[in-house]
Amino acid sequence: MRLTPILALVGTGVLAVPAGARAGVVTTDMPCYIERQPGTATLTGFTPNVDVEIQGDQIYAAGLTDASGSLSLPFTAPLRETSKPGSDRVVLTARELTGLAPQPAVRAAFRVTSLSFATSGGTRSPKAVRTWTFSGFKPGKPIYGHFRFAGRTRANHRFGVATAPCGELRRRAPAFPVRGRVSPGTWRVQVDQRPTYARSTSPRLATSITIFTRAAPRAISLGRVGPGRP
Repeated sequence: MRLTPILALVGTGVLAVPAGARAGVVTTDMPCYIERQPGTATLTGFTPNVDVEIQGDQIYAAGLTDASGSLSLPFTAPLRETSKPGSDRVVLTARELTGLAPQPAVRAAFRVTSLSFATSGGTRSPKAVRTWTFSGFKPGKPIYGHFRFAGRTRANHRFGVATAPCGELRRRAPAFPVRGRVSPGTWRVQVDQRPTYARSTSPRLATSITIFTRAAPRAISLGRVGPGRP
């Protein structure tokens, strides 16, 4: 019997499997999902006509492979344990449940994120530079902040381009990147991927921020901005 070597050493020997032996593979249809977003796991190379399952954080599905040893299983991306912008790694494990000689379990990894934004907190000047963080936006497209006061758009600020795979971005920028005086009162900040403000833009995140005045100096009570409301 001819043996085909695999690039893995065990002690002084070489791990080998028979040529033509089946090797299951599991893949997902996306590298990153928004939490609770539907996804699909595709299984190939498994034993034909056996029960298989996939398991992961808050994920479970099972089904029967077809005559070619393939199967597609739907799942829902898990919820994250934090509301802060960012992404988390999720490992999906697929294994055979029946059959005379079940194959070893195989795994695939993807990331899960949330559509959110935040700034570093504190009570400082509204023109003070802060750290803005974003996640869950469309990768490869710019992220904009629209700063509105008294029904008027005072600034459409381009923060930068969301990075793959989870649409994340981290930038240093003023809390209020507007020209001129930052008026005291309630401001509306909307974050989306449209260069100009539109109330109907989707997806979008929005929050209200109140600017207070002090004897000296003027300051902003900001804290954490986000996640906003879609």
